[in-house]
Amino acid sequence: MKTDRALFHPDYKPEPYWWEAAKPGTRFSSDLPNTTEIFVVGSGYTGLSAALELARAGRAVAVVDAQAFGEAASSRSGGGVSAGVNLGKGISGGPGQGVQAEALLAESHAAYDHVVALIEHEQIDCHLEQRGRFIGANAPGHFPGLVKKADMLNRVLDVGAEVVTRKDQRSEIGSDFYHGGIAIKRAAKLHPALYHKGLLETCHAAGVRLTAHCEVTGIEGRAGAFVVKTAQGDCRAEQVIIATNGYTGGLTPQLRKRLVPISSQIIVTEELPEDLSLELIPKGRTISESARITSYYRLTPGDRRVMYGGRARFHPVDADVSAGLLHGMMTARWPQLKDARITHSWSGFVAMTTDSLPHIGLEKGMHYAAGCNGSGVAMMTYLGHQVARRILADGLSDSGFAGIDFPPVPVPLYRGNPWFLPIIGGYYRLRDKWERGRG
Repeated sequence: MKTDRALFHPDYKPEPYWWEAAKPGTRFSSDLPNTTEIFVVGSGYTGLSAALELARAGRAVAVVDAQAFGEAASSRSGGGVSAGVNLGKGISGGPGQGVQAEALLAESHAAYDHVVALIEHEQIDCHLEQRGRFIGANAPGHFPGLVKKADMLNRVLDVGAEVVTRKDQRSEIGSDFYHGGIAIKRAAKLHPALYHKGLLETCHAAGVRLTAHCEVTGIEGRAGAFVVKTAQGDCRAEQVIIATNGYTGGLTPQLRKRLVPISSQIIVTEELPEDLSLELIPKGRTISESARITSYYRLTPGDRRVMYGGRARFHPVDADVSAGLLHGMMTARWPQLKDARITHSWSGFVAMTTDSLPHIGLEKGMHYAAGCNGSGVAMMTYLGHQVARRILADGLSDSGFAGIDFPPVPVPLYRGNPWFLPIIGGYYRLRDKWERGRG
């Protein structure tokens, strides 16, 4: 598929826009220790959050990553921070069926509070803006469901959700694409790479041992006596935390069978005129949708560029190709951006679960947190913290996400390769199109 090169700015880069301010690297990286108390696989939000809690409790912690620190999902995120908005919305777009749903929703609200408090306490400069979220109804038939969702979120979480009719939606978004929606005051956005950078610096200051470009090739033993084999040699550890989420591989095959890695693609536009930016999102909110195949978008810090993300394809695709597809999706919502050129295009994997819920648990004595379902900034930071608390409490946990069954993907012989996604994705696109057409 050819992409019109006129869509691209002369300074176009097929990499995350966020890397302009904080490119993943090896700062603070040191040699792998021979022994440690807790060995963390993965240097994203989950791993660093867990490591910080453990180090401040006096534990010796080593964090390793096969790539540069934060090079995977954490520096590729859209940067949305929400309190329960996405919980229970999985790859089908349907409601989750988790045990004690309201308790889990309340805990997801605690995840939001945890991230905000962490940023403020550690003085992490990552452009945290608590400006809310608007969820648009992609079809007329979706609007009543959003009204019910607003009532539920206010009753359980008190997030300040308000119903916005189609007649009034221009107060939220400069578009007639949606059929009304809901505005949620208690939601935020941040610069994901700067947030990760701040977590990394805080972990280093707390004494966490950090090692980049160190692939883990095998883990042997049991709790209290693990031997972690890596490209830099072996390391003995009492506890192991798997913090790989959408990049989970063969180290934990049973965990991999429970996760569906889905590629999410994102573009960023060139700098826009100030009056145009104000027209697009007057209140500076993060935007998401009710569709099964959803898009998510926002203004970047400074409110002069649009970051637009979605599922352009359900299989790996060249950044230039996904850029053209996303540009078309963006201009379907905002025709006034038809001449806006793309400066950055990239992708990353999110981890979805069949029950639409994140989980913390144990596999062969190793701790894990996984399944952010698109809410990685808040949930994975929080769940990393909860895994650390569980280790400090000798295996006990008061988190509801530790007490629910984690079902495998119901596909015969599934081992982590989601070959079925293009089929399911195509069906959902048709459903979305049909429902929208009925309006």
